[in-house]
Amino acid sequence: MNNETSCKIIHWSRQTIGTIRPILCICLLATVNHLIFQIQLKVFPTVHKRSMLWVYAYIITDLLLLLRFFLLYIYRWWPRCIPHVVRTFICYGEAVFDNYLNQLQCYILLALNICRYLQIVHGHNVYVSNHLIIMIAYCLIYFLPFISHIVMIAFGWTLLQNPPGGFCNLLPISLIIRIAFLVFSYFIPVCLTLVFLLLSLHHIQRTDGIRAQEILDARQKYYRRLVLQSAIFYTIWLVLWSPNLLLFPFYCKNGRIGNLAKILSYINITLDPIAISALDRRFLQTWQLTGDQCRRWLRRRQSSPVPVILSTHTIEHSLTVN
Repeated sequence: MNNETSCKIIHWSRQTIGTIRPILCICLLATVNHLIFQIQLKVFPTVHKRSMLWVYAYIITDLLLLLRFFLLYIYRWWPRCIPHVVRTFICYGEAVFDNYLNQLQCYILLALNICRYLQIVHGHNVYVSNHLIIMIAYCLIYFLPFISHIVMIAFGWTLLQNPPGGFCNLLPISLIIRIAFLVFSYFIPVCLTLVFLLLSLHHIQRTDGIRAQEILDARQKYYRRLVLQSAIFYTIWLVLWSPNLLLFPFYCKNGRIGNLAKILSYINITLDPIAISALDRRFLQTWQLTGDQCRRWLRRRQSSPVPVILSTHTIEHSLTVN
C-alpha cells in the first residue's frame, strides 16, 4: 500500500508511556494552578493594566504549551486511522510549536526587562508614551521566531524525526546551524535580559542627588526587594526552563536527557503563576487576598454550629420523664 495515502493508528510506545505519565500529572497540576491564577485576575481587576502586557504574554505561552500537550495526548490515545499527510502535518506542528513557544518566552522576558529598565531610568510609563513602538515589538516577537522556523524547514536546514510511538523532533542538520540557532534563540535574549536587569538594579542603587535619608532608605529597601524578587524568578526560570531549549539542537527529545528536560520545563510552567508574583507586587497581593478569603471561609465553616438532631424515641422518653 502506498505510504502517501495509507492511514495508520498513532499510539505511544511502551517506553514513552512511562515518560508521559509523570508529565501528564505535572500538566494537570499546572492547569489547576493556572486556573486559580486566571480566576484571581477576574476577581481582582486591579492588575489589569497596560504595564502587564508582557507578563500576560508570558502566561499565554504557558497556556498554549499546556494546550499543545493535551491535544497531542488525546491525538495519540484516540483510536482513529490517520492519513499520512495529516500525520506529517501534525508531526511538524508538534515539533515546531514546542520550540517556537519556548523561544517566544525568552524574547518576552527580554522585552519585559527592557521596558522595566526604561521606566526606572526615565521615570514615566513607557507603555503609554511608547505604545506604538511596543505594539510593533509585540507583533515582531510573535512573528519573527515563527518565520525563522518556516525558513529553516523550507531550505532544508532541519530534519523531521518521527520515531514510532515517540515525540516528533525537528533537528538542525549541521553544527553551524545548531550553534546559530542556539545563539539567536537562547544566548542573545538571555544575556540581554540579564544585562538590562543588572542595569536596572545599578540605577536603583545609585544615590546621586539624593540627600534626604528617608528617601535613600526607601530606595535601598525597594532595591533589596527587587533584587530578591528578580533573583527568585530568574533562578527558577534558568534552572527549569533552559535545559529544554539548550538541548533542542543537539539531542533527540525521546532520549532520557530530552525527557528530563521536558519534565523540568513543565515543572516551570506549574510554578510560573507563583513565580510571576516576584515580578510585580500586585500579583503577590492577589495571592495574599485569595489566601485570606480561603482562611476566613474555613474559619466560618469551623465556627458554624452543628445542628443536633434528636430522634423520636429520645423526645418521647424526655416527655415521659417530665
